[in-house]
Amino acid sequence: MRTKMLKAVIMELEAKEAKAQATIELYLDNAVAIADHSEILDEITKWANYGAEARDAKEYLLAEFGDGV
Repeated sequence: MRTKMLKAVIMELEAKEAKAQATIELYLDNAVAIADHSEILDEITKWANYGAEARDAKEYLLAEFGDGV
């Protein structure tokens, strides 16, 4: 059960990382498609923090509990 729960959490964190990356790529590659350009830098920062938090959590879990994953 422990391994399944850890794998599930790691998959969720990987999905958050991927979501952040895709959103940032959208902002960087298609800035014209974004209606409110004045907030785009704040949005990129917000999503970078979201992705970094997920990555940090995943790395922590793997380092501390990932022996069986």
